[in-house]
Amino acid sequence: MAALAAFAWYVKARLPQLPTWLVWTWLMTLPWTLEFSAHIINPSYLLAPAIAFFIGFFEAAPRFRLGKIPLAVAFGLMGAAIAWVVQIHMSWPLLLPYAALAWLAGRDLGPRSMVSNALAFVAGFLIIAAVLFPTIAAYGLNFGGGTLRNLRLHPVNPWIAVTTLARIFSFASLEIWRFIATDDGKRLMVLLRHLWIVPLAVIVWLAGLWQPIWMLREWFRTRSPFAEWAALKWLVVGSVALVYASYWLVLEPSQAHAFYVLAPVGFMFAAYCWTFVDSPRWRQIAAAILLVNVVYHSGLAFIQAPEHSLYRNRDVVATAIRLKEPEMFSHRRAFAIDGGPIALDAESRPYDSRRDVQFSDVQFTLGSRRVGLWTLTLRNGNDRVAYRDVLYLTSYRDQRGEVVVRRSDYIKDVFQPGTVTRLEVNDGFVSEAFATATIEVIGAEALLPIR
Repeated sequence: MAALAAFAWYVKARLPQLPTWLVWTWLMTLPWTLEFSAHIINPSYLLAPAIAFFIGFFEAAPRFRLGKIPLAVAFGLMGAAIAWVVQIHMSWPLLLPYAALAWLAGRDLGPRSMVSNALAFVAGFLIIAAVLFPTIAAYGLNFGGGTLRNLRLHPVNPWIAVTTLARIFSFASLEIWRFIATDDGKRLMVLLRHLWIVPLAVIVWLAGLWQPIWMLREWFRTRSPFAEWAALKWLVVGSVALVYASYWLVLEPSQAHAFYVLAPVGFMFAAYCWTFVDSPRWRQIAAAILLVNVVYHSGLAFIQAPEHSLYRNRDVVATAIRLKEPEMFSHRRAFAIDGGPIALDAESRPYDSRRDVQFSDVQFTLGSRRVGLWTLTLRNGNDRVAYRDVLYLTSYRDQRGEVVVRRSDYIKDVFQPGTVTRLEVNDGFVSEAFATATIEVIGAEALLPIR
């Protein structure tokens, strides 16, 4: 929130004609800042350093500089932010070209200024990177966990550049669909079971669909009262090209959260776009949409809190922290350096997830638009081992008994020894014709019980 407040202050400094209520409410209630940045996953923690970096960038690049912070502080912010992101997510290389561009663009100030700017950048980097020194001392230059294994040159479909542009614009838009649930089948059932939120969702969804299209149209605007408008447009183009080129080097599929570190570029571009339509009428429209957005997100939080809140299983996390037993909650990935055991010791506590975790009283129904809904009783039959993330397999067969579609997914919860619970599994849309369907347990992560 402090980072968003800083960015709201900076946007107002650049564009004082925009109403304060619009800038602050917009940034604070964007789905990406409200939903994603409040989710416990490493890319979600990128927002604060990303904002620090781009405030530094805009103040360091001569074309954008307002003089709100000293030049040395601007370069120091960029260096510190990169060191921050290095410790969180592998998207940090995306920031290097921006820092280099800002530094090279200042060459007209003379060699002495370039040297001082470089030193400020290094100083900022070292201040934050200092916390890495114990790790480097313990594990050497391989402290990154072998992340270079992700590098592999390969061609990427040019369409990815188009989707990247849409995603950068969506960072600054009311993109709500992806945050309702993890797939369309689950999203549909959330809306059908809570019809009162549908009108709110439709209004916000339409606004979020329109915003990126409108921003694209504004990109082609040639006349602007802002001298930096052309540079900002090309900054957007360069950001898209940078992300697209980066995917030529990694095998990971293109996903918006992977370059969330560039979200402030979308935020700033959207803010400039607002100035082109600012009027009493559009302020009323914006106020109405933002109000609906706030009510919608409040309603969504009310719907999801009983099932998706950390506090639903707070005892697991709290006990694991209090007793310093991470195996009560989860295990680190196998390639994590010094991450501890990757699985629970089966000798001291014998377990077999496929035997211990049992489904019974299974019922299957096809919901609206052929959403596959399984209702079942899950029982953890092991009296000494807890389980989390139960992996299930569903098989749909035709009249000849041949599989027409097979799926797998996780039941994301923690089940203590002896737990017996009734639950529903949403298997998404089942468009294929089938005669019979089955569901079975194929795995689960074994944990230490909290009691």
